[in-house]
Amino acid sequence: MDRLEVLLADLVVADPLAALEAVGRVEALIGQQAPAAGVAARGRGATWVEIGAAVGSSRQAAYQRFARYLPRVADADNPR
Repeated sequence: MDRLEVLLADLVVADPLAALEAVGRVEALIGQQAPAAGVAARGRGATWVEIGAAVGSSRQAAYQRFARYLPRVADADNPR
């Protein structure tokens, strides 16, 4: 991640439009992979607190972001 940050920062200076394109592609990739990662983390027993910490958010924000992708089953760790 640190390397990606450096590469993007260099690209912003060298070619801002190319940097914007790269950022857009990274955002799209994140949008595709984040739900799968959230579901996989829950499937391996991660708590909403741990998932929230991993993405830099609260437990509730993690639940709101990822719970919709989980199979519809009773969830004892539901923050409601």
